[in-house]
Amino acid sequence: MLGQGRLVPVAESVSAREGEVLIDGLTDDVSFVWVLMRLGLMGNPPDDLGPPCMEQIDNALAALSRLSEAGLVKVGHTEYIDGGPPGRVAPVRHIEESLETVRTRIVRACETGTDWEWACWVVNTERGDEVAAALLAER
Repeated sequence: MLGQGRLVPVAESVSAREGEVLIDGLTDDVSFVWVLMRLGLMGNPPDDLGPPCMEQIDNALAALSRLSEAGLVKVGHTEYIDGGPPGRVAPVRHIEESLETVRTRIVRACETGTDWEWACWVVNTERGDEVAAALLAER
């Protein structure tokens, strides 16, 4: 598909750091804390274990908005498929939400300092997987 020119413009418009989010998305859902680290908005490991500031949140959501508008990711939350309680290993599904809904949940979690790391989850679309694979092939 890359040879047909279909993915080249998209891959070129994705920053190197945004590409890292997509590459992570090849193998798993990507939590908000990993989005921050992959975008270079927080150290890996984080220098400060506290929640991000509003500037970091805004920058992360701007990048996720670009990726979402390009059809590369879906942003939202996860929920257990079996409806059981949180805090356990079990199959989950991703629920896509508007970025405004996600922003509200992230800000609320950061204000309380409670589970902000998982206030948002990102999954690649099929096209996002294709772009991530193309980026990996370029390495």
